[in-house]
Amino acid sequence: MQVFIMRHGEAEMFAASDSERALNQSGLNEVGKMGAYLADKLAQLDYVLVSPYLRAQQTWQRLAQSLPEAVKVIELNELTPSGDEVAVVSLINELALEQPQGNLLVVSHLPLVGFIVEGLVAEAGAPLFSTAAVAELQVGQENSFISLQHPISL
Repeated sequence: MQVFIMRHGEAEMFAASDSERALNQSGLNEVGKMGAYLADKLAQLDYVLVSPYLRAQQTWQRLAQSLPEAVKVIELNELTPSGDEVAVVSLINELALEQPQGNLLVVSHLPLVGFIVEGLVAEAGAPLFSTAAVAELQVGQENSFISLQHPISL
């Protein structure tokens, strides 16, 4: 399974709570740029796993404008900033077994995105993600880290 792990776009610094922080204009722009990049890589999108936090939801909504319609979108409380990477990695591995030729997108937060990468491909370590950055992995028989793309470098 081709897996894309993405950190949400740049968000406002302040809100009533961390979960309510919205994307700012820069975040919307960088997510739009990453959406164009991902559209070239994804002819189909089988699963989207997304954090319930506003900035992650807005990231997914912006990406959805550029990407093929997802077969299934799953909102996971385990994808919040201090979420459960072990549970997320287990779910990704399970989905990869069910659909080895599929594509999956995860939209989450620091530090969790790095821990998810490390949980799937230990030798990759926990890479640092700028906002709207995407790590591409192959998950299945042999897990491998392909690349980490940042919107600034696209």
